Amino acid sequence: TMLKKSSLAVKKVFTKRSTSSSSSDGSSSSSDGTAKKTFETNTNEYVVVDTHNGGGRSAECEEDELFLRLRREALQVAQKEPMVVHLLAKVGLLDTTFINPNCKNIQPAKTFEEVISRIVSHRLSSCSGGAEGNLCPITLLQTIHNAFLAEELELGHTMSEAVRADALAVVKRDPACETLLEVVLFMKGFASLVIHRAARREWKPESDGGGTRFAALLLQSQASSAFGVDIHPAAQIGAGVMFDHASGIVVGETAIIGDGTTILHGVTLGGTGKQNGDRHPKVGKDVLIGAGTKILGNIHIGDRVKI
Repeated sequence: TMLKKSSLAVKKVFTKRSTSSSSSDGSSSSSDGTAKKTFETNTNEYVVVDTHNGGGRSAECEEDELFLRLRREALQVAQKEPMVVHLLAKVGLLDTTFINPNCKNIQPAKTFEEVISRIVSHRLSSCSGGAEGNLCPITLLQTIHNAFLAEELELGHTMSEAVRADALAVVKRDPACETLLEVVLFMKGFASLVIHRAARREWKPESDGGGTRFAALLLQSQASSAFGVDIHPAAQIGAGVMFDHASGIVVGETAIIGDGTTILHGVTLGGTGKQNGDRHPKVGKDVLIGAGTKILGNIHIGDRVKI
């Protein structure tokens, strides 16, 4: 019943494959002539349908498997764990019109980037006191989402590319992680990286007109207070990076962290206190830095090193 009332829902497909004829684009036609595209998840098949569009697939979702995966996992969790439903609806992963009549003003998200913007801005503004805190929730949401849309590259990646790779890296490398949904909802290392990537795009100290620094520093400060992770906005971080547990991680202004690197809690990439300018470590690709490690000064760590 809940699924039928959703404007964009994930439905189980119970029809056998033998009753459908496949086409060259991977879609199938059921006995009623409705085109469906299926996605495998363990033992069940799921199809995303837009009930406001005659049962067709949503144009925004059709080619974004990560977004589809989040919607599938959110719907599965909502059916089994009612306590989480309000949060899932608030961040745009459920259609609230069939869950709570008082939530009709909350619209489902349309993209992966919008979902992540809503999740991270909600977490950070909640930890910062909500509407009464240091951050305006609406402005924070807009800032993060605009950063996703920006073309600025960080170590060769857009923010959208890097965040997607970060999320998948956690699923692949963290043995305690079972779903993509738990990464984006709960893991503060992931959230901290999202905020850093937004802050970096606000960090323009040498721009015409005096530059901009304070919005980036505010994001850094609030993320440090909320999650215990302190990353300078000017630091450069590649894609597919995982901050595991994340508490106590410090990354200095001129530090560089390469693609595919994993950093555990209590790690410092800092300066010696005796240098100015370029003074922080440069970490290569696919590096593992264990808990409590302190690396100080402008030194280079090669690719695939384990510390």
